[in-house]
Amino acid sequence: MARTKAFDTNEVLHKAMSVFGSRGYEGATLPDLITGLGIARQSLYDTYGTKRDLFLTAVKYYMDRKNRDLQELMDQPGTVIDKVEQAFTTMIRVLADPNLRRECFIISSAIEQAPHDEELAAYMHENTEQVEQAFYKMLESGMEQGELSLDLNIRDLSRFLAHERIALVFAAKLGMDEQKLVSIMQIVLSVMKPGKGKF
Repeated sequence: MARTKAFDTNEVLHKAMSVFGSRGYEGATLPDLITGLGIARQSLYDTYGTKRDLFLTAVKYYMDRKNRDLQELMDQPGTVIDKVEQAFTTMIRVLADPNLRRECFIISSAIEQAPHDEELAAYMHENTEQVEQAFYKMLESGMEQGELSLDLNIRDLSRFLAHERIALVFAAKLGMDEQKLVSIMQIVLSVMKPGKGKF
């Protein structure tokens, strides 16, 4: 009869995101992970495999969850600009929180590691396309409802929005404060408003 695990695997993944987010993939040593995760070395190997396997699992867990949140936002009432603002505001709130942003920083660690890992690079590419598509559907709906200018190239705009979400992560990691992150968001939103920038 299989033994029941003595720990919550999702909770351990949250801790892994924090360790990798704080130290990066290369900087996170096995002792760092064992201490940060609070599980025995053998349990780590038995449940997650290698350090690389744990990292990939944690990246996918974090980013898949954020994609689900974005998809759910699409179904909520409100204008497209309100929804995009909510998506960015939520991310900024996370980045302004000393604890939550350590998990979020796993995104930058994944981007740094992707050129050295084909599977991770393929996942990141697919994830980015999913984010762009989610924004595209929001923008398409907004255009159909007459909320956006018909002059907007919503395919390029959706790519821009996906890029700016990632850019906020790097800006926060470099020390940009919440007020400055919000000012960047306001510029992003202004592009979507009638009479503003064109794509």
